[in-house]
Amino acid sequence: MPQKVTPRRVKSHQQMITALELRASGASYLQIGRALSVSKTRAYRIVRAGLDEYVVTCRETADSVRHLEMLRLNRMIFALTPRASDYRVANVLVKISARIAKLYGLDAPQRIETTGKEGGPIETKQTEPDSSKLTLAEKLRLEELQRKALGLPERSIDEAPYTRKW
Repeated sequence: MPQKVTPRRVKSHQQMITALELRASGASYLQIGRALSVSKTRAYRIVRAGLDEYVVTCRETADSVRHLEMLRLNRMIFALTPRASDYRVANVLVKISARIAKLYGLDAPQRIETTGKEGGPIETKQTEPDSSKLTLAEKLRLEELQRKALGLPERSIDEAPYTRKW
């Protein structure tokens, strides 16, 4: 049963369109609320409702297109089946069947494995950091951070301030 179109529904729909346009252009919910003379929370709800409606519309559209494509493929199958003994027609029927499977996600996911040269592991180049560009204070701070990351105790005052070989 179709919904009754009331001035309130029209205004609400116009608000939603305006809110979505503002949000798409980068406006914050506070700015949208001010533009629509509503609170920030209400602006968020309007945008959220608009996006939810858009998602449903897209899903319905995709389902409709998928249904039309399926009808088209079924017509092809129906027209070609009487001549299926011809290997070329049989090949086309197999391709149509593969298209249907892909359309509805019937095939198992394919595993793609990338390998390096001659099937070996992928080689990566690791570069060593150039500590010669660091000041003594930076080197000491780096050493402190490394000790902390390794769970080692902080260097005591009695220890030599700089023991690591750079």
